[in-house]
Amino acid sequence: MFKVKATSIPKRQYIKKVKVDNMNITSISKPENSDGSPYADLGYNYLWELVNLGEFVPAFVGMSIFKDGFAKECYSGGFNGVQSRIINTLADMERSFSLERGVLIGRLHFAKLGTFDETLSAEQFFHSRYKQFRVTGLFQDLRTKGEKPVGGSSEFYNMTYKQAKCRYANSWRKSNTTIGLDIVTEKRESGIHGCPEPTQKAEEPSYISP
Repeated sequence: MFKVKATSIPKRQYIKKVKVDNMNITSISKPENSDGSPYADLGYNYLWELVNLGEFVPAFVGMSIFKDGFAKECYSGGFNGVQSRIINTLADMERSFSLERGVLIGRLHFAKLGTFDETLSAEQFFHSRYKQFRVTGLFQDLRTKGEKPVGGSSEFYNMTYKQAKCRYANSWRKSNTTIGLDIVTEKRESGIHGCPEPTQKAEEPSYISP
C-alpha cells in the first residue's frame, strides 16, 4: 500500500517519500485508486526489480534486473501511476516472450513523489550515468513487429540491489538533479520522447485490465 511521508528538502518544490514495503506486483494485479489528477504537475520516480525473468528465459539467468522509472501520480481512470506502469510493463514483457499472463513478478522498492521536473531530473540523471549496466533484448519481439512497449526498453539495468539502491539515492542529490534537469530540458526542446510536460497526454490510460 502506498503511504506518503513528507520530506523537508530546502529549495525544492514538492518532494515526498512513499513507503511501498517492497510491494510485489504482477501483470494481473489491480492498481490502487489514486486521489490525484492526471492534469496535476506531480509524478513519481521509482525503482523496481524484475524478480524472476531468468526462470522463464535462460538468457537472463543470474541477472539482477532493476528499472528506474517515471510515472504520473495518477493516470486517466484514477489509478496509481507507478503500479499501473509496472503492471503494463510486465504484461508487455510476457507478451514479448510468449509467457503466460501473470507469471513475472515485479518488486517495487522505492518511490518518491514530486513535480515532473524534480522526478524526471532524478530519473534522467540515473539513465545518463549507468548505460554500461543496461539490459537489452527485453522487448525485442515487440519492436520487431513495430509495436512500442509501455515500459522504457532501455531503462532496465543488471546490478545488485545495493548498487541499485545507492544509485537511486545518489540521483536525488541536489547537484545531480541539476544535471538531470539540463538533460530533461534538452530532450524536451529536441522533441525526444520520455520527458513529458504535466499536461501532455493527460487522458492517457495507463492501466489496461487483463
